[in-house]
Amino acid sequence: VAPLNKGTLAIVLQLVGVGWYIAICIVGGLFGGLWLDRKLGVLPAFTLIGIILGTVMAFYGIYKMVLPLLNHDEKVHKENGEQ
Repeated sequence: VAPLNKGTLAIVLQLVGVGWYIAICIVGGLFGGLWLDRKLGVLPAFTLIGIILGTVMAFYGIYKMVLPLLNHDEKVHKENGEQ
């Protein structure tokens, strides 16, 4: 097991944040959809729409959060002369 340095710890915390972001987006979409369904009496239409929108937001957020990590990794490889 490798020791945790500041860079590794920062990446681990960012990935934990990504996990929380995914959960909040999907659960938020679910509960928002359920609330609208109960208000309007059209179960399960808005629940499904909420889950789909939450999932789309989660994937977009993953892309935006992980992209800098991947770019950083590529820069490190280029600096070390690796391809």
